[in-house]
Amino acid sequence: MRRCRFLFPIVFLFAQLASLSAQVPAGYWQQRVEYQIDIRLDDQTHAVQGREKLKYFNNSPDTLRRVFFHLYWNAFQPNSANAQWVKRLQDAETSRQYIEMKPEEMGKQDIFLVHQNGNAVSYRVNETIMEVTLNRPLSPNDYAVFDIAWQGQVPIVVGRGGRDNSSGVAYSFTQWYPKICVYDRHGWHADPHVGQEFYGEYGSFKVNITLPKKYLVAATGVLQNANIIGFGYEDEGAKPAPNYGLVNVWKFEADHVHDFAWSADPEYVHEKVKARDGLMLHFIYQPSPAVAQAYKALKKFAVEQLPYIEANFGKYLYPQFTFAEGGQWAMEYPMLTLIEHNGSDTDVTPTALHEWMHNWYYGMMGNNENAEPWLDEGFTSYATSDILGNAEPKKAAQTRRSALKQVAQMGNKIADPVATHAYSYQNFDWYGFNAYPKGEAFLWQLRYIVGDETFRNGMLRYHADWHFKHPSGTDFMRTMERASGMELDWYYAGWIKAVRTIDYGVETPVADGPSSCKLILKNHGSLPMPVEVLVTYRDDNSERHYVPLDLQYGTKNFPDNSGVIKHPPWNFSVDTYEIRLEKPATSIKSVSIDPDEWTADTNRANNRKDF
Repeated sequence: MRRCRFLFPIVFLFAQLASLSAQVPAGYWQQRVEYQIDIRLDDQTHAVQGREKLKYFNNSPDTLRRVFFHLYWNAFQPNSANAQWVKRLQDAETSRQYIEMKPEEMGKQDIFLVHQNGNAVSYRVNETIMEVTLNRPLSPNDYAVFDIAWQGQVPIVVGRGGRDNSSGVAYSFTQWYPKICVYDRHGWHADPHVGQEFYGEYGSFKVNITLPKKYLVAATGVLQNANIIGFGYEDEGAKPAPNYGLVNVWKFEADHVHDFAWSADPEYVHEKVKARDGLMLHFIYQPSPAVAQAYKALKKFAVEQLPYIEANFGKYLYPQFTFAEGGQWAMEYPMLTLIEHNGSDTDVTPTALHEWMHNWYYGMMGNNENAEPWLDEGFTSYATSDILGNAEPKKAAQTRRSALKQVAQMGNKIADPVATHAYSYQNFDWYGFNAYPKGEAFLWQLRYIVGDETFRNGMLRYHADWHFKHPSGTDFMRTMERASGMELDWYYAGWIKAVRTIDYGVETPVADGPSSCKLILKNHGSLPMPVEVLVTYRDDNSERHYVPLDLQYGTKNFPDNSGVIKHPPWNFSVDTYEIRLEKPATSIKSVSIDPDEWTADTNRANNRKDF
């Protein structure tokens, strides 16, 4: 019965995919993978033995003569490219961890067998990338079955996963198995691992995890033998039989995911709640008063906010999600987030929400995080701020403005554009700024350009068109253009591909006859934008004016009762614009551009003038 409940949403998803396929570009394709992984852990030596059978479908129009695999754990060694990269970025603390790493603390994945369709093939390992030369080329619309055997050692926690994290969680298995690299419309993405982001092919996973029976496991996917394993996974009323052996074999399955992660600890406690039909939320953590309090609040928040999340960002399409203590910092995986805790943690909700929303922008939208990290982190940061604002309406404006203010303060001090590849930044701070606050600001400003309801419809359409696919920033913009009826490439080019700044100012009104005046606006910045202007008169009446940008080839819609006065478009090449008011200049009390602060204007001092 558990399997039937799991398969029902998958059948529904295939129907959805078929009905939505016309929304993606003609000729779009992507590869598919089916993993069968068996892993055994020795918790005395931290050694693992793994066997992987991978069915790889070539849906591309190309004949493939080689394939590539990620071997992430090989990055966690003192002289690895990852260690050198950390040193180059001047991350002193992490660099010290690598330098002081002992042999028994390193990570490693030693491959000792690779077969294609039952026959041995040649392979070459270059640290975190394994190149496999095929003994039979893989033609379009064909598939190959790869059999890989490996052994390795779980590293100490240095980057995202490993063993014995700061809060004492025993194991966090992240990026832990030979993972086939993505081959897409841009070719192979055999990116070496230097501590940045990830990219994976969608498919299915069947993972059997063998480890001592004292451990409770949190993982991607649905536990297939829950009524045998127990530990809180069992169905209501089920009573698992006692296990008189030494180990448990945890059997998880997941579909439409591009990665699989798990954590294990003997002190874990497990709580779960049914969030709605077809979705179970799991909360797994080490018991302490502070952490228990934090997860109790998180559980309440998640259930309460799920309707708003799905109404604005699309339905969560997996059957479960797990919030678990583990890993380093906080890190997202399909159906799972691992959150590092310390003794003083009493509020993990904002962090957990951010990681949960990654299952929309990373989990269900499998963009290339290395090529476009903002398309994941910026979207997730925006969603987090928006949902927190919904939960606490009095703080919504303050929450929204946070990223905008950060970007305004930095101005054009960051030389790299948002579109910079994750490995190409001159320093890690620039990467973090562009991927997170500047990526978030992009969406707040886009919402300002197209309007609230249009933006919401565009986000839902993006989810409908591109879930379980590999969208790019250009794909997102095309979706928003269809939803809004506007042309938006000017904004994408200026904010994402180039380093441009916004700075609009109010000039002193000029008399235009005895009972009218001209309000003069000026663009001091390098990125043109549509503007909203609030004019307040001395009798305390006010008017709101809207000036679209000519490059939009459209205007934002306002509610019929808003009273907003629309004007002809502002030509992007002209730095001033005049609004004629049918009142004398002496009647004006104040004029404010972008009065609600929806843009990252670098000089708000000239946005408002009082008279």
